[in-house]
Amino acid sequence: MKKDMAYHTACIAGASLIEELESILQKSGFENLHIKPKPESKEFIRDWMPASRIEEYVVSATIEAIKPRA
Repeated sequence: MKKDMAYHTACIAGASLIEELESILQKSGFENLHIKPKPESKEFIRDWMPASRIEEYVVSATIEAIKPRA
């Protein structure tokens, strides 16, 4: 995906793994992290690049976290 310009223009090549997002948020001081992939997002993601199976690798998600006051 990272070498295909079509994926870059669709902002897919720069997507992060859920584990990476959790790490970034934790290192930024966020707590009580909840990243919930939206199964229904597979339908519209599939339409971005038909026959590529991109929906097996990319999802939309709800991200919730709390950043305590310093």
